[in-house]
Amino acid sequence: MGRKPRFSSDEILDAALAIVIESGPAAATATAVGKAIEAPSGSVYHRFATRDELMARLWLRTIVRYQEGLVAAVRLDDVAEGAGAAVAHCFDWTAAHPRESTLLLQYDKRDLLNSWPDTLAADLTAHNHATREAVRDYARRRFGRADAEVMDRVTFALVDLPYAAVRRHLPHRGRPAEWLRDFTLRSAEAILAEVPADLP
Repeated sequence: MGRKPRFSSDEILDAALAIVIESGPAAATATAVGKAIEAPSGSVYHRFATRDELMARLWLRTIVRYQEGLVAAVRLDDVAEGAGAAVAHCFDWTAAHPRESTLLLQYDKRDLLNSWPDTLAADLTAHNHATREAVRDYARRRFGRADAEVMDRVTFALVDLPYAAVRRHLPHRGRPAEWLRDFTLRSAEAILAEVPADLP
């Protein structure tokens, strides 16, 4: 049997995340990550073959963790409750995970790596597709259709609008004021209220 790895993949990714947030993406080298966890850079390369793979895994882990809560919200049986839960998720998740939120809201994945590894392309596509399909299903259940116009309005109300509301407070302005949360929810509801339902 081989020797059990001293550091888990999540511990290495956590160290990389801390470096990105504190010093910027360029600082997150294998050497720097190894130093942060008091391990040789070879320990990092044992888990992640290249720096691009390390950064891609970090981005993928973060977006999946965020999307899990969003998907759970829009899958609620009560569509009005689902809309409120989707908006609340954005505010609650970013407050509970400030470093991950900063990564998602302040950086694009192109800021982190030179090229997305082919080995992870399918994973990224699958997770993004699952999220889009969950939003599409929400649109169908609420409005009876999920054409391009409806999807654009639903995505803006439940994804883009909450993102924009919390983004301006990261990374240094602290938790968004309660009025902003309430205003974002009312705005999302107003947008959705103007979407015409499917007519028989």
